[in-house]
Amino acid sequence: MGIGLPEVREEAFWWIRTAKRDLERAYRSMGEGDRGAAVFWAQQAAEKALKAVLIAVKGYAPHTRSIHRLFEELGSTLGLSDEEVESARELTQYYYIARYPDITEGLPDEAISNATARRAVETASRVVRAAEEALEEASQGD
Repeated sequence: MGIGLPEVREEAFWWIRTAKRDLERAYRSMGEGDRGAAVFWAQQAAEKALKAVLIAVKGYAPHTRSIHRLFEELGSTLGLSDEEVESARELTQYYYIARYPDITEGLPDEAISNATARRAVETASRVVRAAEEALEEASQGD
């Protein structure tokens, strides 16, 4: 991919470790049947993973919840397919749906199906894995 810098900041590794923990929370929430929490943590995992790569590559990460904007800032798909990137971009809505019940006019779990929650968690997992690989590659250039 060729995205490495001379030195990857330690902060990037904080972000990817946090992303991995959020992904664990998403899987745990799925297992507990808490679909609202599962999609929320999936979005958080993907967001933080992308911010980790941005910090490694560009030295900053914008304050945003938008997965779309983070991919645009990065200027890379991290080797993900167009379909995977599109699925990742859809995660942004789950941050809001899970946090603000007035968006769905009810409980998030009532608005989010099992299939949707599963797809969100699987998508986040692919983003986190791709980001982790990009960080590994960047750190080997140190």
